[in-house]
Amino acid sequence: MKKIDVLNLLSAEPNLDAATISGSLDGTPEATGMLLVRLVRQGLLCREIDDRRFIYTLTAKGEARRRHLNNHERELTG
Repeated sequence: MKKIDVLNLLSAEPNLDAATISGSLDGTPEATGMLLVRLVRQGLLCREIDDRRFIYTLTAKGEARRRHLNNHERELTG
């Protein structure tokens, strides 16, 4: 699971919890949790508590980074 995978998923389906993200991207709960913490610290995601679980959404910075990474990937693959 890569950063771009999480950013693309949350762009398409905002307000997901870690378990849903992990299941959607076939990641382990531990790896997903660590990646989500890093993305929150980088300001790419925001995290809120809803009914005792963390819900993640893209920030404006996260959306800009997602677009940049997708454009860069397209340039590399032609």
